[in-house]
Amino acid sequence: MKTWLANFFFLLAIGLSGAAGPAWAQTGPLVVDATAPTPPPETGYLRLGTTTAPGGHTLSANSQYLVRDGQPWLPVMGEFHFSRFPRARWEAQLLKMKAGGVQIVATYLFWIFHEEEKGKFDFSGDRDFRYFVQLCAKHQLLVLARIGPWNHAELRNGGFPDWLVKGLPASALRSNDPAYLAAVRPYWHQLRTQTRGLLWKDGGPIIGIQLENEYNRGKAGQGAVHIAELKKIALAEGFDVPLYTVTGWQGARYPEQEVLPVFGGYPDEPWGRGPAKMPPVEVYNFRFRSREGGNLGIQGGETAVRNNPAQLAHYPFLGAEFGGGIPVMYRRRPLLAPADVAAMLPVQLGSGVNLYGYYMFHGGRNPRGQLSWLQESSRTGSYNDLPRIGYDFQAPLGETGAESPLFAQLKLVHYFLNDFGGLLAPMAPHAHAQQPASAADLTVPRWAVRTQGRRGFLFFNNYVRNYPLPARPGVQFTVQLPGETLTFPQQPVEVPAGSYFIWPFNLDLSGAQLKYATAQLFTKLQVGTEPYYVFFAQLGIPAELVFDATSVQAVSTPSGPVAATGGQFRVADIMPGLGVALTVQPRTGPAVRVLVLTEEQARHTWKALLAGTERLVHTPQEIYFDRGQVQLQSEGQPAFALGLFPSLPTAPSGSLPLQKGGLEGVFQTYTATAPARTIGATAQAEQPGGLVPPIRMGGPAKGAVEPSDTAYQLAASWGLALTGADLNGLDDIILRFTYAGDAIRLLAGPTLLTDDFYNGAPWRVSYRNIAPDLKGQPLQLRILPLRQDAPIYLEDGQRPSFPASGQVSELRQVEAIPRYRLVVSTKP
Repeated sequence: MKTWLANFFFLLAIGLSGAAGPAWAQTGPLVVDATAPTPPPETGYLRLGTTTAPGGHTLSANSQYLVRDGQPWLPVMGEFHFSRFPRARWEAQLLKMKAGGVQIVATYLFWIFHEEEKGKFDFSGDRDFRYFVQLCAKHQLLVLARIGPWNHAELRNGGFPDWLVKGLPASALRSNDPAYLAAVRPYWHQLRTQTRGLLWKDGGPIIGIQLENEYNRGKAGQGAVHIAELKKIALAEGFDVPLYTVTGWQGARYPEQEVLPVFGGYPDEPWGRGPAKMPPVEVYNFRFRSREGGNLGIQGGETAVRNNPAQLAHYPFLGAEFGGGIPVMYRRRPLLAPADVAAMLPVQLGSGVNLYGYYMFHGGRNPRGQLSWLQESSRTGSYNDLPRIGYDFQAPLGETGAESPLFAQLKLVHYFLNDFGGLLAPMAPHAHAQQPASAADLTVPRWAVRTQGRRGFLFFNNYVRNYPLPARPGVQFTVQLPGETLTFPQQPVEVPAGSYFIWPFNLDLSGAQLKYATAQLFTKLQVGTEPYYVFFAQLGIPAELVFDATSVQAVSTPSGPVAATGGQFRVADIMPGLGVALTVQPRTGPAVRVLVLTEEQARHTWKALLAGTERLVHTPQEIYFDRGQVQLQSEGQPAFALGLFPSLPTAPSGSLPLQKGGLEGVFQTYTATAPARTIGATAQAEQPGGLVPPIRMGGPAKGAVEPSDTAYQLAASWGLALTGADLNGLDDIILRFTYAGDAIRLLAGPTLLTDDFYNGAPWRVSYRNIAPDLKGQPLQLRILPLRQDAPIYLEDGQRPSFPASGQVSELRQVEAIPRYRLVVSTKP
């Protein structure tokens, strides 16, 4: 009730003062003092594992950043639970993650999945951990294994098997109790058997181990001594890796020097208690006061004294759970837009984060247990109610395996980190003098810089989920640097509402000194002897690039040469497009080519090694790359289009006839069209929804709890018939259900295939995922009625209209959408 009241009074205040509060009056440049020298990183404090792999490759951490082969490293990490997705599709999904700029795959090992019955270990089929890691190795993806023993992950018992929970007192679990540790050891031994030869020290991809999860317990045998004991057991089993991590939020307890605390934050809190809209969350506000990420849904534990903040100076600021999406839980059902996640990136990176890890990056489905359902549920004493099977998480790659619009949006920053993260990692963050008073202060501009010496990047965020911020007129930045004060852009600009970006300054572009750019640096590639740098412009902000004339002898644009004035070459009001925007000739070395794309064009531009050379691929289709092949998928439309730069030495071949087109900017274009497919999907009403009882309040959260199985018997039902549902030649068929109700389930005969809770969005199901379970059984759809008085949270505009009965269970549309496939081979 306390939280509900706080939210109510905050929302009342917002309503009285306007959504964004009083307008910010900017009377001069926004100023940040970045003159303080960047301190050198501390080394020798951390006691982790073996850092050197065969061949001499090294991986380690200091107090500021990760170090790979002696160089600063700022990777992207994405969570993918292999055991929640069909094994037959793992390889393609890993390649999609790689195409999106992910370098490390984090994955949980769920004890209840692998030892549901005591002593009966299962690493077969979709539970084959070893095969999953081998696929990662095959495609040069690194792995962080989150081995628990307790995981959470919205699972039954937090991932503990029932036999463990029933066989030991609650006080023994997650502690140094001998009986608990005796149960952990054989399970971890099995995990270690799965990883023989696959650790970093063996030349394998496993670089890290996470011990436990969300651990803040401090009673006897718990706390730091328990994490220390788990590390000791892991080492005894042979889990010797460069990095050991623990989640570091909400009173985390861990032994100093022995592990790396990692942090996170989410754009909403579906684990919250009440049905009200949340106040603005802290993930959109720079973290200069704390590395904490607000309420991350930690369960149990004590109100522990937080680790001494001064101790965090010994550790790099690493992220493991920045929300790549958010789950839909029964009592709270957020519906995310791409910007809800993407706007977090400049904020966290500008705060000093030096590992950007997502939870989740890939959604999935819980398998059916041998003894029980495996989802987290208040029925088993857990804090939240989740769908029994569906775990889409609104992730960049969802439950179906398809790319969401968020996937390409995040790639804009991932590619930047892949190519320039080594520059960013040692840069220190600097806050401007006037910071927002709190996450709820929507008036003060949110920005920061990171610098090392005079070079750096500026981070700006004018977006907060559910709280539109105003446009910021008259914005100009002054960055005070050692021996220089840099003000840019030359003329103040208006930053549009909802805009967020990362701009470089004093950056060396292959011998040409870029003083600043009011466009975001995206990626780079080498074409022959010439380097190409790719930027993209923010909508509504003029793109301007300025070079120091002492390092540059000439600059030209498609409209002609640019004259130097005041010791600078300034190219203003650049028209974004797919062609070369400017050519810069440094004093020494080859010419530097610069492309400035629109943001939409950048979302559609990818980079991969094709025919022995890094190339850009421009396409509106979903994409991944596999050993010289470009794999394209198109949902609903049989037409394909792509452009390649630089062009291939020999014509590519395709699984469909390819038509060569002209040049679009620098890109050689090709098109192809698949035979159109029509797949019929009809629903025949079988049973109307009954009158469901009022939603019960209770459970550990003292909130709305999921209705009972008896209530689900009152669901409305439809028989589904599919015609032409043949996957031959298709990537997949997406079953898309537009509906209104409380919960939705899809069954084949008596078998539940997957399910979800209503949040206003159409529900998408992969036919490829469910096809193995159909076995000739008739398909049935069930929708549990939603009561008008249900005390659940739905986004503004997503609560359906209700008939006189006060409840709704309505199926509005059923679609079967083909996903077409094109494979383009670039090998001669």
